[in-house]
Amino acid sequence: MHTLESLLGLLIHISVPAFAIASMLSMGLRTPLRSFRTQLRDRRTVLSLLGANFVVIPAVGTLIIWVLNGLLPLHIAEGFVIALCAAGAPFVLQLGAMARIPYSETAGPMAVLLLGSIVFMPLVVPFLLQDVQVDAGAVARLLLGTMLSPMIAGIVIAAVFPHLADVLARIAGGVAAVSAVLMFVSGFGSNTVLLLEVLLSPAMLAAAGLVALAFVAGRASGELAGHSLTVPDGPAILSSQRNIAAALLVARAAGDDSRQLVLAILLLSAVGFVMLVPYALATGVVRRKRAGERITPGVLLGIVGPKSD
Repeated sequence: MHTLESLLGLLIHISVPAFAIASMLSMGLRTPLRSFRTQLRDRRTVLSLLGANFVVIPAVGTLIIWVLNGLLPLHIAEGFVIALCAAGAPFVLQLGAMARIPYSETAGPMAVLLLGSIVFMPLVVPFLLQDVQVDAGAVARLLLGTMLSPMIAGIVIAAVFPHLADVLARIAGGVAAVSAVLMFVSGFGSNTVLLLEVLLSPAMLAAAGLVALAFVAGRASGELAGHSLTVPDGPAILSSQRNIAAALLVARAAGDDSRQLVLAILLLSAVGFVMLVPYALATGVVRRKRAGERITPGVLLGIVGPKSD
């Protein structure tokens, strides 16, 4: 049993950076530079997204966790805080496709939030979690090396070799998907005792409440956004799914406390996944019916483009 847990612990140390690098490379390969230019020029949208994700969600979420002090295991609460500080999850591209949101309205904002996370997390996480040993400089280098660099590499490769971009993006996306599965299996499997304790605590309700908070804050930012966003619930989906890759990279830098922090982040991400996927599928069905599109499983899941009658 001890050998199995050690193996799972080793697996998560491999799967987390693999997931981060592969998912960001895939995103860069699929996102043209014009998406970033259009988004950055819309200052109202940028400010509303940054305000929701780096002011409202971390501040209100941390306040809720503080109010629940004593009801949640200490490191579970701290893991939630780390996740609340991490925005710009690559998985929102798939959720956006399910919900029939234009690609540019998820890819551009996601990249803006990722850049914000790289600046925000090294400064704020050590301040909020002073009892957790987190080196701000190490966190910044980690996020730059495993998230920003692969994204830039993907953009450059797509610009220089456009005929290879789609194939490489599919390969990188497949690696990211496999890494994500291994990440959840190893993260939960190496902490089975703690996982059972958490499942019997109010942590699940707290996680659901934090996801709902992020959704409401994102929806409000969508209503305040500028001309580049046409679907107001796009920012809601974008904000609700926190950047698990960035959060896990930061958690792993915490040393001895990392295992419990990782479990909390995976738990919050899993709860968000369970809540957001049905919403994205349901809204996607409604929008596709209004557009007169024939709905197939591939279209509904965002795997292939829409089929018109």
